[in-house]
Amino acid sequence: MNQSQPSKKISSAYLHFPFCETKCHYCDFYSIASARAKPTDPERFEKALARELDLLGPRLEPRLKTIFLGGGTPSMTDPDSMARALQPLWKYTSIDEDTEWTMEANPSSIDLERMQSYRKLGVNRVSMGVQSLRDDHLKALGRVHNRESALQSLTNIFAAGFTNVSVDLLCGVPGQTVQDLREALGTLTQFPITHLSCYILTLAPHHRMFPVLPGEEIQLEHYYFLDQWMREHGFDHYEISNFAKPGFQAQHNLNYWKGESYLGLGPSAHSFDAQAGVRAKNFSSLHRYVEILEKGEIPIEWSETLTSEQSRLEKWMLATRLAEGFPKNWIESEKQRLKIGQLLEHGLIEAHPEASTRLRLTVRGFAVSEQVVRELIA
Repeated sequence: MNQSQPSKKISSAYLHFPFCETKCHYCDFYSIASARAKPTDPERFEKALARELDLLGPRLEPRLKTIFLGGGTPSMTDPDSMARALQPLWKYTSIDEDTEWTMEANPSSIDLERMQSYRKLGVNRVSMGVQSLRDDHLKALGRVHNRESALQSLTNIFAAGFTNVSVDLLCGVPGQTVQDLREALGTLTQFPITHLSCYILTLAPHHRMFPVLPGEEIQLEHYYFLDQWMREHGFDHYEISNFAKPGFQAQHNLNYWKGESYLGLGPSAHSFDAQAGVRAKNFSSLHRYVEILEKGEIPIEWSETLTSEQSRLEKWMLATRLAEGFPKNWIESEKQRLKIGQLLEHGLIEAHPEASTRLRLTVRGFAVSEQVVRELIA
């Protein structure tokens, strides 16, 4: 995406807040640990984000469908600072009761007063990174919170008046058992959470914990247990790693998974213009991000126009992530029809139970979705 106006105005915005208390060793997102941040960095970021919003605000629809504050740890940002940074946004767009405004949070940066302030600002959905309720696992993962603080933070979120709350867990953690997952899920769902994301811990081969990761068989055991337990307790398994109470699917993330447009702001943020097929990324450097915006320029590191082959691949990869699946009329060649037959036979794909014109991956198919996509587009 270049500096010209996008082909169509955008109704979803992602804002990246880069600061974290510590940098988790398994995290691939751009973030700055407190120990490495300069005292002036938060103020420089606040002013730079406000400048970027002023420059790019005209690209947004008059009303936003979704806002997502990610990171990093947005809940480390002082609510007054966040309000000042966002002030230019309201010159170009607005929100109403149907706007989903999500903020990521970590237990160590949550207290009741702060959460009440975010809610007054307009945040109406919180996504909290719990990851585990075993203190030894949290320590191994490099998290700065413990079980007690995670549960206290959930208490504070609900006490602040939030009713749309998601939690993140990890499975496939070294030493983790199905019983650990059962206990964590049972404890977390004693709170009125509406959504849960659970990701299999994935590490690069050179990572120090890679040799002790559980094998594929144990990872699949965790994944299948999670699917069964969550569905039995009233959650829909609507995306590979995501479960929601009816009516509480993550609308911002669905926007990504359905290949729709979004505007990314902040260091390392990505944007996508679906109509033009153009993707862009901001610089993953706070210094560079600030420096460019101080010149009145847009801090884009690179942009690309997707080729027809890239678009085709992404269409399949995104659609197969979702329980709503894909239309049967996407199957165009005899080779694809044969592949679909084999995948149906092996229980990796099934007819959609509520839509006769669609197919979808089974939970077994979700577990090997990349392999399924490769089969379908080969």
